[in-house]
Amino acid sequence: MLKQEEDKKHLLRKDKEYVKFTQLLRRAEREGRLDGTFTCNLCGMKYHSIEEASGCCKVPVT
Repeated sequence: MLKQEEDKKHLLRKDKEYVKFTQLLRRAEREGRLDGTFTCNLCGMKYHSIEEASGCCKVPVT
């Protein structure tokens, strides 16, 4: 019995789930910002197309 209690003390516990973080993570995956093949040269964010990646950190001049 004591051995089981000691083993439970060393188990990893899952932190509480943060809903906003999970939503943002799913959105980033959906938009290809995590697993995209093209990256922005300035910030490193990933995209599915080269056009999106090259236009990521461009500042529009008006």
